[in-house]
Amino acid sequence: MASRSLLSLLIFVVIHVAYPFHHNPPQCGIPQIGGNELILNGQETSPGDWPWHVAIYHRKGRSTEFVCGASIINDRFVLTAAHCVINAINGFVLAPSRFVVRMGIHDLNIVNPRSVQQHEVEKIHTFENFTKFVDDIALIQLSTIIRFNDYVQPVCVNLEPNITGEYGTVVGWGLTENDETAAILRKVDLPVIDHIVCLKSDRTFFGRTLDDRLFCAGFTNGTGVCNGDSGGGMFFKRANSWFLGGIVAFSQTRSGGTGFCHTQGYGAFTKVEKYLLWISGITQMKFVRDSDVRTCKAVEPILGSIYPNYLPRHCGVYIPDRIAGGQSARVFEFPWMAIILHRNMEFLCLGTLIHIRYILTVASCIRNPLPNKVRLGEHTIGQEKDCNDGQEDCAPPVRDYSIECIITHPRFTFPKRHHDVALIRLGENVILEDHIQPICLPHSTALRDFQPSRYIVTGWGRTDLIGKLSPVLQKGAVLPGNRFECQEWLRGLRGEPQLTEGQLCLGGGNDSVDTCAGDSGGPLGYGAKLHGVRFVQFGIVSLGTTCGYAPTIFTNVAYYMEWILANMHL
Repeated sequence: MASRSLLSLLIFVVIHVAYPFHHNPPQCGIPQIGGNELILNGQETSPGDWPWHVAIYHRKGRSTEFVCGASIINDRFVLTAAHCVINAINGFVLAPSRFVVRMGIHDLNIVNPRSVQQHEVEKIHTFENFTKFVDDIALIQLSTIIRFNDYVQPVCVNLEPNITGEYGTVVGWGLTENDETAAILRKVDLPVIDHIVCLKSDRTFFGRTLDDRLFCAGFTNGTGVCNGDSGGGMFFKRANSWFLGGIVAFSQTRSGGTGFCHTQGYGAFTKVEKYLLWISGITQMKFVRDSDVRTCKAVEPILGSIYPNYLPRHCGVYIPDRIAGGQSARVFEFPWMAIILHRNMEFLCLGTLIHIRYILTVASCIRNPLPNKVRLGEHTIGQEKDCNDGQEDCAPPVRDYSIECIITHPRFTFPKRHHDVALIRLGENVILEDHIQPICLPHSTALRDFQPSRYIVTGWGRTDLIGKLSPVLQKGAVLPGNRFECQEWLRGLRGEPQLTEGQLCLGGGNDSVDTCAGDSGGPLGYGAKLHGVRFVQFGIVSLGTTCGYAPTIFTNVAYYMEWILANMHL
């Protein structure tokens, strides 16, 4: 969305932000403070840099001893290595009472009450086939809920099967290059090594341990992981978030009987992606990959047929407000806004909630790559709590929903954007709250014929062409465009007029607000008489990247109402 007023452009695009999966906290993998070498030849970190890395201690009488690292994946579970939770002599899992987990800790010698939390352990979960070198993974279930703050946050879980060649970051309090335990948390960046290269480096050792559930990482120059780093994570940054891809498992020990790590070899990591089903079964977290998202065959409406209207009667609750140019929306003002996310939690496009199981969007923004998640209830991206006027009128956390299938119009054509409409069927029913509500659609004859003198568009984006992205939801009034001028603009853009009955043309005039890159799939609507005054969606942003210098093409929702109803089912 863009405004030409005062010769400035207001461009609404959504920031590429990574978010957690359904049942996770509102966000994951994003340090709240600080910037962004087990660790040999690494460097010290600052407090808050790695808020998901925690310390596991064993109780010994009245004292405790640090033994391993671990990673927070939600508010009740931390993920670590199985060998960190067993008795090294008999191989049995230690009693939960033997453990203490501290998070928000940076210096092992200082337990700062302002940042450090200590939690008891309720239960230990190990993979059933764990041996010394295989399935070295464990979940620690805490007795109490983790309180997320600047120093304590969850990390996202990696879903990518192939990470060979990527650089990841390992953090820990393990032995340094001087064979001394690091009191201050350290980090190192390491490459993931190809299996063949790893095997060739030491066939005797890795030949009997390495399989597809493990990967090698590091260098052979003394930079890598070492004693004390076990259980800690290897993290990969994608977009703005960090993802847990591996768990420090083992490395070869040096000669001499010291038990210390061999500093000139690679380290082995448990590959987290191989254990998603196991993690999901215990934690109830949901992980969805591109390969899990299917497309459903669309139904073409039959002329004269009457389809059930599953659209909610309670929808589009809206208090009209004067909108001049582009301005920030208030929390709760547009509770139907949906952000459609790719598997790496990167933004793809927008949509609207039209039913507790359906999102309405355009086919052009979800065709490649396929999305795998929908976020509802967002207002200020990256902010833990969204509030109006202080901290009293605040919205609940956002909610993420998996996708059951995607339904695109069978006659959709990408270059021309004809029949640019799609439905996303969610994996479960949406929980409606004050900040998550459905929008109304023009299902009646009166609404289909209604033509407002202006419309309202909403989205997230920049304040000008070269400015920073704004995380706050924006709104703006858009004026109807001249249909003949739209045809001429399309003729110059595509070589032939293409505006159809299924398309609307708006914006593009001086001193107007218009859509821009990143607004695809977003709603065009206005208040109309429907059980009182309700906000009704009349269009979907389809083609509009000129940010106010030319018209924007919207999919005409009224024209596709029969198709929408024909493809909704309970």
